[in-house]
Amino acid sequence: MRNPAMYLGSVPAFLFAAAMHTAALSQTAPPIGQWEYVRHQSGSFDNPTPVEGVVWRDFVSAGQAASWIRLEFQRWHLDRGSYLRIVAVADGDYQTLHANHVNQWQSTSAYFNGNAVLIELVAGPRTKNNFVEIDRVMAGDPPGEHGEDSICGTQDNRTPSSDGAVGRIFSIGCSGWIITNAAAGSATDKLHLSAGHCYSTSQVLQFAVPASGTNCALLHPPAAKQFAIDSAGSQSVNGGVGNDWWVFKCFPNSTTGRTSWQEQAAALTLSASIPATGTTLRNYGFGVDGTNSNNATGSSCTCSASAGTGTRTQTQQTHTGSLASVSGTALNHTIDTCGGNSGSVLTNNSTGQVVGIHTHGGCTSGGGSNSGTAITLAALQAAIATLSSGGGLANNNCSGAINLVVGNNGSYSTTTATTSTPAWACGTGGKDIWFKYTTNCAAVVTFHTCSTTTNFDTTLQVFSGTCSALTSLGCNDDWSGCSSTVRSRLQVTTTGAATLWVRVGGYNSASGTFVLNVANSSCP
Repeated sequence: MRNPAMYLGSVPAFLFAAAMHTAALSQTAPPIGQWEYVRHQSGSFDNPTPVEGVVWRDFVSAGQAASWIRLEFQRWHLDRGSYLRIVAVADGDYQTLHANHVNQWQSTSAYFNGNAVLIELVAGPRTKNNFVEIDRVMAGDPPGEHGEDSICGTQDNRTPSSDGAVGRIFSIGCSGWIITNAAAGSATDKLHLSAGHCYSTSQVLQFAVPASGTNCALLHPPAAKQFAIDSAGSQSVNGGVGNDWWVFKCFPNSTTGRTSWQEQAAALTLSASIPATGTTLRNYGFGVDGTNSNNATGSSCTCSASAGTGTRTQTQQTHTGSLASVSGTALNHTIDTCGGNSGSVLTNNSTGQVVGIHTHGGCTSGGGSNSGTAITLAALQAAIATLSSGGGLANNNCSGAINLVVGNNGSYSTTTATTSTPAWACGTGGKDIWFKYTTNCAAVVTFHTCSTTTNFDTTLQVFSGTCSALTSLGCNDDWSGCSSTVRSRLQVTTTGAATLWVRVGGYNSASGTFVLNVANSSCP
């Protein structure tokens, strides 16, 4: 059974408020919602059988007027192979959450349309003490939104769009997008950008956002299109116009196991320079919109439930405008935006390459301009480079492997690591780092993570060859000889002097701190 200290306890505060405003008009649009207190306790269940099974189920609901619902898990324990399954009553959409996923989602679920879900506790084979407790849910209130008004002129010229790389950040009410820089060692994962004042914990990046209701009611895409943001592994600055950015990764989807890049197959390429003043720029974002039509007269940045419109509000829309001026790393432009556009992308309309991040409003019907941060900002570029290389971990990939010695090595942390190639052969491993061990003679070499310092469910794989041509010699998820059955051990026999490559990761991409022990039967 996993260490209960890792998977049990109170939930951190769930922020559901607007970001701090700078002197300029930052453009978040948090949805209208409230906590509703409920009481659902599964009780503790063992499953002594060799097959998984549903041991408890219950309906969880919010008020009848709620347009959406999100669960918060107050206390829980899911033994190996156990998971939660949540099914929306309104449309049958569902999400599965194993223990590591609940941690990634910060003890919350995806967002579901409607006011009720069915939750099931599925106990894995031969597991013990599985339980879940839910004390409150976040529910979408009857709609009606006001976003910061920054329409440039007398008409709102935004039109519906569907760029697959651009998503909505919920619940802070911002926009975010996938960039072409891949996480090092992974061809299936990429980084994301948004505004620094959009940073918060427990945020979700949503793609393929459906039309809202005619009463401005926000609707959510399928759970398979929702990705928990790895806030702890991100970097951000909320420094005002020209220095407002957030670089982050998303965890793979808890139900499909796919990354945002795998799911969307779309990413935006960054420009190496800022174009000349007067260049036409394009924006894709998820701003508030109280209309249902193109070229609406006047402000559209308020959405009223009584107007019978609002199907476009906080859905993806696009508009072009001029790069009005450049002041240092601040870009000023005349693209129509509203609250919810914070963090949205600014591209050169001719090349399609990213030139900036929209962050602040300033346009009025009589003139002015909106603003953003230039993509060439040195600190932003450094953050992208750092997260692309595994959060600054030198041994995030085989090429940077750290040398091991006989005895205990470490401790080491995989918290900011990415998942490398080749694919793991056991435990659906991920978030891994690399080591190198050289034996000078024929020997039996043993590697394990059984130290009491190790605080997560590890996976361990050993290779021969070179980093460009690796041959797996074995892979282990759990070894029964450890005091905890969720630590790993491998024994490799060499016929002479040899170099071994050792990769340590986490079951289902779990992460934490570990010590790696090396023993050699014959020579140092």
